[in-house]
Amino acid sequence: MPLKHFGAALLMTGLLLATAVRADETTEVQRLMAQGLLPAALQRAQAAIKITPNDARLRFAHALLLFDMQRDADAMQAFFAMSQDFPQLPEPHNNMAALHARAGQWELARVALETALRNDSRYGLARENLGDVHLQLALQAWRQTAAQFVVGPELQRKIRLAAQLTGSTLFEAKGPAKDQ
Repeated sequence: MPLKHFGAALLMTGLLLATAVRADETTEVQRLMAQGLLPAALQRAQAAIKITPNDARLRFAHALLLFDMQRDADAMQAFFAMSQDFPQLPEPHNNMAALHARAGQWELARVALETALRNDSRYGLARENLGDVHLQLALQAWRQTAAQFVVGPELQRKIRLAAQLTGSTLFEAKGPAKDQ
């Protein structure tokens, strides 16, 4: 059960600050992404960011490209920089959580999602992802207990159900998240 990252729709709260020219550039980057031309989209995004480094929509598209290309360290750096430059936005934190989850770093994912929800308590995607992270943390704790102690049928049942719900303890990247 992967965490959902905010995907290509780029309907981020507060990110409609781009000029018409920059919006066109972001639209072009999104079009290239949708066509699967990720290297071309990345090159276009990087060139545009050099011209307008404070365009949040463009920077978000760039970070998503890195995420989708599984350049996780670069994506994390890009989302982190956004979280510093645009501290009111929850989306960079949600995406940092998805990167932490993909690396199996569930506690770091939890912290990032709680930050996203402090920024916007109505951000449903982050709240859903936080539930997924809590389930992963519970499964991890239950499995550690089962490895160290004789456990009863109730804990065995919890482990079995949680494992079915998660499908896997590893994050798998998926396409665009559903809009909230």
